[in-house]
Amino acid sequence: MATEETTEETYDEQKEEAFWKDLARRYWGFVVIFGVILVGAIVGFVLTFNWYIATSPLGGFGTWTFDQFSLGTAIVWCLFLCLWTLLFVVLPTLGVAGLLIAIIWFVVLPPELKGEIKTRLKAPRPHKRESGGGGFSFLLFVGLCIFVFIDGNWLTPFGSLSFGYFAYAWITVFIWAAIIFGIPAVIIGIYWLFRKNGD
Repeated sequence: MATEETTEETYDEQKEEAFWKDLARRYWGFVVIFGVILVGAIVGFVLTFNWYIATSPLGGFGTWTFDQFSLGTAIVWCLFLCLWTLLFVVLPTLGVAGLLIAIIWFVVLPPELKGEIKTRLKAPRPHKRESGGGGFSFLLFVGLCIFVFIDGNWLTPFGSLSFGYFAYAWITVFIWAAIIFGIPAVIIGIYWLFRKNGD
C-alpha cells in the first residue's frame, strides 16, 4: 500500500509539473516579460543601493567607517534604505507585475483555463521543506573575502576602510555572481521548459 501511495503521489506531482510547464510553454512571451521584470527589480535595487550610499549624509556619503556608526544611526540608515527600496523598486515592480497579471487573467486566458488554474491553486499540496538562499549568501560572503584579498585589504583594520568600500565590493561580487550563476540558470530553465515530458 505504501508503495502504491508513493507512486500515486509522484504521479500527481508529475502531472502538476506538466500542467504548469505546458502553460508556460503556451504563454512563453509573458514568462520572458516576467523574467525581464525580475532582472529589472534586481538592477533597480543595486542602483538604488549605490545611489543611497553616495547621496546619504547619514554615513558621510559612504565615507564613514563602521566604528563611526552607533546603534541608532545604523538602524536609521537601514530604515531609510528600506524606504527608498520600497519606493523605487518594490512598488513599481509590484505595480508592473500586477498589471501584467491582470491583463493575462482578464484578457488573455480563456475561461476554462482560468477555472483549471483556480482548482489547482486551491488543491491541498504536501508541505516541502525548502533550504535555499543560505548557500547563495555564503557564496557572496566568500566572493567578498576574495575581492578584499585581491584588492590588498585582507589585513587592513575595519576602522581604516569605509563602509562604502564594503558596499561597493558587495555590489561588484553580486553582479559577478549573478552573471556566473544566472546565465546557466536561464539555460537550464529553458531546457526544463521545452524538453518533452517524461524525458
